[in-house]
Amino acid sequence: MPEPVVRAEKLSKSYQIYESPADRLVELATFRTRHRSFAALSDVSFDVEKGDSLGIIGQNGAGKSTLLKLLAGVVKPTSGTLRTRGTVASILELGTGFHPEFSGRDNAMLNAAILGLGPAEMRAKLPRILEFSELGEFLDRPVRTYSSGMFTRLAFSVAVMVDPAVLIVDEALAVGDGHFQKKCVDRIRQLQGSGATILFCSHNLYFVTALCSRTLWLDAGRVAGLGASVDLVHEYESFLLEKSRRVAQGSQSPAIESEVTIESIDLLDLAGAPLEALGDGETLRVRTRVRCARPGLGFRVAVAVIRVADELRCCAVRTASDAPFEGPGAWDLEVDLRGLRLTRGDYGIVVFAESPDGTRLLGRLDRPAAFRAESGRYEVGVIRVGHEWRGTAPSPVEERPA
Repeated sequence: MPEPVVRAEKLSKSYQIYESPADRLVELATFRTRHRSFAALSDVSFDVEKGDSLGIIGQNGAGKSTLLKLLAGVVKPTSGTLRTRGTVASILELGTGFHPEFSGRDNAMLNAAILGLGPAEMRAKLPRILEFSELGEFLDRPVRTYSSGMFTRLAFSVAVMVDPAVLIVDEALAVGDGHFQKKCVDRIRQLQGSGATILFCSHNLYFVTALCSRTLWLDAGRVAGLGASVDLVHEYESFLLEKSRRVAQGSQSPAIESEVTIESIDLLDLAGAPLEALGDGETLRVRTRVRCARPGLGFRVAVAVIRVADELRCCAVRTASDAPFEGPGAWDLEVDLRGLRLTRGDYGIVVFAESPDGTRLLGRLDRPAAFRAESGRYEVGVIRVGHEWRGTAPSPVEERPA
């Protein structure tokens, strides 16, 4: 059986934390411990075969970036072993490996040389690297003038165009426009097709499931799970949703100080019972109390459904087709959102009060993680569309005469 391209065995990394710089000097002089140890990684083990793609997920502070720095050789492990075979190219924090006063062109050449390209290879590949970055005239400007998106373009271009055996990507696709993201994904797929090994870290679970066959889940520096991406991402997402529910259970964000006050938001089913989980295609009833103290102030009310994971506004309804309300007074309002077919996840409700022409916000109240949409599988997108596949049996291939 061939040796894995990447093998980590009981990999651990600890950092010494000092309360002040003086404590470090005192410790050196007196040999008395003045620090505490922080274990960023503890006993992490996994293998990655040639041509495989491993996703790395976890909350902030889980140890993902520390693991990638170890894999890239930026830092050394405290204990355990780590072996990699072949050229390793990495895209870590923005600006890592760049000299701020050098131009983009010079930094591209420097990074390519660090990755092992000789003069002949560099002359051959540099035009491809610069073309892929699409930085144009900015290539000859100091990188200290670059935006975060431009940093990513340059770093990604160097890393993927030197044809590495192992590519390490840390949230590179989170920065930049959609056009460049698509280019990056297409290039990663090309590298996968050529047998490169990919280690891909991202909070975007769609990219993880789309690009990686297996996923490693880190939690507080330890392995919480390792397995098929679709199954593990589903498990991780369930963990995040449950955490959101615990944090937000029974809480509503306070109303902002405004001309119209949204006093309450309640979620009910059609029988009038409190609703926490919404089944596919069911109706969500939103009840709210709105108060306006200013005489003669006209307003309309809108209700929006927000996906907690990315704060995407999934849908909204408003009283725009009705006559506006006019203060002073208080209104108890209900709206039925019928036939909602939301993909699995946690959703919040936001109630707005706005001017009759919709140009001015008069009041708002958020209820984060208000309910969960239930589904038995991990899906991409916002809504579940009813569908039915049809097809025919494949036709036999006709043999052509030689």
